[in-house]
Amino acid sequence: MHANLSECDEEHGMSAVDLFSAALRIGNAIQEMCKTMVNHRKEELCSILGLYALQNIALVSSESKHQNIQSTCGSVVLQYSKLLMFCGFTYLGLLTGNDVTSATTKLSKEEDDNFLDCFSFAMDGASLVVVWTSMHDDMSKYAGAEFESALKEVQDNCIRKWEAINMFRYVLSSVNYSWAIKSHSLDLLLTLVDDKCSEETNDHVDFPCSTQIFAILKAIERVMIAAPDTLMRKKAFSALKRVISVVPSTQRFDILQALIENSMFPSLTAILLDLVKNEVLRESRRADQVNGSDRSQDSGESPPWASQVLELVELILRPPEGGPPCLRDHSEEVLSALNLLRLILIIDSRGSRSAKMLRDEKIRAVYSEWLLPLRSVVTGIQSELEKDGGDDENQMACLLNPVQLVLHRCIELVEEKMKGL
Repeated sequence: MHANLSECDEEHGMSAVDLFSAALRIGNAIQEMCKTMVNHRKEELCSILGLYALQNIALVSSESKHQNIQSTCGSVVLQYSKLLMFCGFTYLGLLTGNDVTSATTKLSKEEDDNFLDCFSFAMDGASLVVVWTSMHDDMSKYAGAEFESALKEVQDNCIRKWEAINMFRYVLSSVNYSWAIKSHSLDLLLTLVDDKCSEETNDHVDFPCSTQIFAILKAIERVMIAAPDTLMRKKAFSALKRVISVVPSTQRFDILQALIENSMFPSLTAILLDLVKNEVLRESRRADQVNGSDRSQDSGESPPWASQVLELVELILRPPEGGPPCLRDHSEEVLSALNLLRLILIIDSRGSRSAKMLRDEKIRAVYSEWLLPLRSVVTGIQSELEKDGGDDENQMACLLNPVQLVLHRCIELVEEKMKGL
């Protein structure tokens, strides 16, 4: 079916809708076979039928980008959903992906890997079922209270919630599905990820590995970058912040560091650095509260996140390729890095708790290797702008002014700190 869909032509061959109908008839025939079987053989064939339905749901969904058959796609997905329910799949198992894992595990003991490769889009299909259920009236009516119950169980259980969050990466990272489907995926993700999964709970449950968290965040990033309208990009950013907020604090800086180091877009890097700044502020306030209630907790040691944050600032202000950053292309991320550095310097000057965040050698390096070279670049660009004028130069001046203000403030804070060395 996957191969034939690309060859479908309304004028010279079988249409996509005809192909969907033919595949559905095959599914119905397999369902009738299941009814005649018992015990192990029935379970095995039901697993095959369930994976077949999920595979085809993914393929049908990939065709929903064509507006003329979008409503038909929803009707076909509904029929496949009925096959899934017959096979014992549940909305909770589809939300978390556990039903797909269970089905493939059963078949992996009986069949070879080549057979399971036929269902390579099954996880996509599982995520798409719940998305279609949330966006298609007939599917929502068919699912009824069971779907709402599954959503509530995921919302109230941190482990289930992370399993569901992880599932969204299949749709959001793929180029096969329409922006409408991705938009509804983000709506559903925002519904599932709320404030109920507190950090106190986070400390007592097992979370997915960092690579899984990284994968879903990168998938959301792709929507932020490529979505065709501002509203959807804002929605993706809200989803990114919401998911990061429920990552355990012990992993959060690692995840943000990985995202920044793998970012290819200066504007995205700037956004991520602003999120790091928010995390630094939150961690600092939390530490202040702890130290305020129990002075014995103030060890004078640098916070565990300090070195990571300084590495990120250095990555922008003193790039690995050498020299100060190119302000014409990277002014947004430079401004975000400077704002982050300014916050660190302010926190560092407040008391013994953070007094060792910037040691003597580091302060000198920040001054001589990060800030002074950048000031020289800013001064040079200013001189050029004063000579040239023009619209482009005016635009550059608007970008340069906030950088200059924050840079000078950082230099003042560092020089103040160096007086005590």
